[in-house]
Amino acid sequence: MPSLAISKAGVFPDIAALPAVWRADELARNTGATRATGHAALDAALPGGGWPVGSLVELLQAQGGQGEWRLLLPALAMRTQPGQPPGALVLVNPPHRPFVPGLAAQGLDAARLLVLQGPTLASDAAARVWACEQALRCAGVAAVLAWLPQVRPEQLRRLQMAAQNFQQPLFVMRPLAAQQEASPAVLRLLLESGEGEGADALTLRLLKRRGPPLTTPLVLPARPERLQALLAASRQQSVRRRQGSGVALPAAESATQPPVSSVLAALVSTRVPPAAVHPGGPGALDRLAATAAR
Repeated sequence: MPSLAISKAGVFPDIAALPAVWRADELARNTGATRATGHAALDAALPGGGWPVGSLVELLQAQGGQGEWRLLLPALAMRTQPGQPPGALVLVNPPHRPFVPGLAAQGLDAARLLVLQGPTLASDAAARVWACEQALRCAGVAAVLAWLPQVRPEQLRRLQMAAQNFQQPLFVMRPLAAQQEASPAVLRLLLESGEGEGADALTLRLLKRRGPPLTTPLVLPARPERLQALLAASRQQSVRRRQGSGVALPAAESATQPPVSSVLAALVSTRVPPAAVHPGGPGALDRLAATAAR
C-alpha cells in the first residue's frame, strides 16, 4: 500500500509510490508487456527492456526498406520460432516485396508473411490505415509493420488505440520529415546508416520514450550475433584446413573479416515472386490482399 503524506488539505497518497506514476528522470517501471528487441544495448535503453506490446512504435528514416528490417528482424525471428505462439506478420504497403531467402537465413519463418500491397494502398492513405486497423483486430497476427509516408495525427491516434485495445505490436515506418510532427507513439526512433568504416552499422536516436532524453545515439553492430557466429565458425574452419595442409598462415589472417555488405544486402527488401508470400485465409485482410493483387 502506498505511503501517505499529510497536508493541510487532508491525507493524500505518495504520488511517487503509485504504480502508474513514473518520474521523468527515470525509465518507466510499469509499461505493460514487452518483447526483447534482440539488441542488448537497445533493450537497456527502453522502458521494460524491449519493444512495447499494445503500443505504436514509430521508426523514422530517410528511405524506407533499408534499416527497419535490420532493426526488427531479431525480434520478429524470435516471435516465429518453434514453441512461440503462431501468427502472421502483416506488412502493410511495404516499398518492396521482402527478400524471402534472406529473411529465412536469419531465422524468420517466411511462410507467415502476409503482404498487403497494391495500387489502392499505394495511393490512398485512409486505405492503409484501415488495413492496419483490421490487421490489429485479428487474433492470428503476431505483429503489424506499416509503411505510412503520409498519415494525419488523428489517424495515428486511431492506430495507437487499436494497438492498445487488441494488445498487438505495431511498427510504423515514416519519413524523416515527420520528425517535427506531433505523434501519439509511445516510442519514436530515428534510424541512420553509419559512415566510413562503420557504413554497415545502424545508428539509432531515441526521439521519444517514457524516460529521460537519451542524448547519445545507439550504434548497433554491423553484424548481428547470429551472423557473427557464422563468420567466426567459417574462419575457424578455414584456419584448420590451412593448418592441416601444412600451409603457413599470415599473421593477420585470423583477424581478417569477410565483407559483410553483401550479406546484409539480403536483409534489404526486394521483389520476389508472389508465390513466396503467405497466402492467408478467409477474412477481411485476404479480401484486401486479393484486391491489391489485381
